[in-house]
Amino acid sequence: MGMKRFYFYLLAMAIGLGSFAQSETKPEKVYSLVKQRRTTEWYRIQAELWKKEIDKNQQNVDAWHNYYRAKRMLKIYKEGVTQKDLDSIVSTMSTAIPNTFEYHYISFYNSGFRNPEIDVTHLRKAQELGPDRVEIMADLMTYYEVKRNHKQLETIAQKWFASNDISTGIYSFCYNMLMSVDDNAILITYGDNDTYPCWILQYVKGIKPNVSIINASLIMQDEYRHLLFKEMGLPDLKFDTTKSDWFNTAEEKLLRHIKSNTNRPVYLAVSVHKNRYEFIKDEVYNVGLAYKWSDEKFDNIAVIKKNYEKYFLKDYITHQFQNDISQAVVDDMNSNYLVPLVTLYHHYKESEDPEQLALKSVILTIAGQVNQLEEIKKLL
Repeated sequence: MGMKRFYFYLLAMAIGLGSFAQSETKPEKVYSLVKQRRTTEWYRIQAELWKKEIDKNQQNVDAWHNYYRAKRMLKIYKEGVTQKDLDSIVSTMSTAIPNTFEYHYISFYNSGFRNPEIDVTHLRKAQELGPDRVEIMADLMTYYEVKRNHKQLETIAQKWFASNDISTGIYSFCYNMLMSVDDNAILITYGDNDTYPCWILQYVKGIKPNVSIINASLIMQDEYRHLLFKEMGLPDLKFDTTKSDWFNTAEEKLLRHIKSNTNRPVYLAVSVHKNRYEFIKDEVYNVGLAYKWSDEKFDNIAVIKKNYEKYFLKDYITHQFQNDISQAVVDDMNSNYLVPLVTLYHHYKESEDPEQLALKSVILTIAGQVNQLEEIKKLL
């Protein structure tokens, strides 16, 4: 090919690529922020694009599903979407796509148990129409956990794990969190990604099955708290919900109730914000990916060292070999390693342990993934 022809070939390629880049943005699948992180502008664009698809075809169930999710994420980020707006979407879905998995699932998802009997009906109908749909797994696991139906919990855990829906990075983090606590411990968790994967690892992989994982939000339900505490041999606990500020003190009351009525070691997930355990800040010790609540002081650095060196999965922190849509979520979760690993690094440094160099590299990798590199460098 002569130089002139080659020049025109490159020019044509550039024009073609430019045209492709300027083509209209297409709607993409919208996930919850616990699975994938996107900008508010992205959610806004996706809401508009999926609404156009609905306008083309009112029976497009995927369009309704993604449109609702985009709007819900905008509500979470306080970007001008209200609960009334979401309710209106669901109301329109009831006419446009009744008797579909999407309508019943979104109806349940949207309500948040404002109408428990109706909500459960929607959940069961969605399960009937889409028993293997990954979207419903978290809600089914929550429902059967509240009912303490271990058989159904194991079934849902097996299905969810087999679907490959949850990132291996999230599983690895939760594995390390479980390995941070003693056998037969009680572990208090606070969110989706530090709770569901742990339950799945217990039911499917048999990892620390005798650790009781208590989600601090879920345990506020009276029925669940009564059943779980009875199963754990803890006395029942009731809250005076007639007082307007009952919820402000409920969490502290709950944690103290658990701690004072058991001989089992009690831990808090490292992912919990420090404000949540401010009232016992002098009694909690970091031991890796969990805080141990202890009345007596102990050498927690030795425990961090043991857990990191003997039990933790580590390669996933610094090496990613797949295009994981949850990588930003995993990176954010991995930032919880910084406190224990910086502590361990200084221990290595003081004892002239040659492992300090490898650990420093891991710390800097984690810090770089969450844009904290300069701050962490100052601590090393």
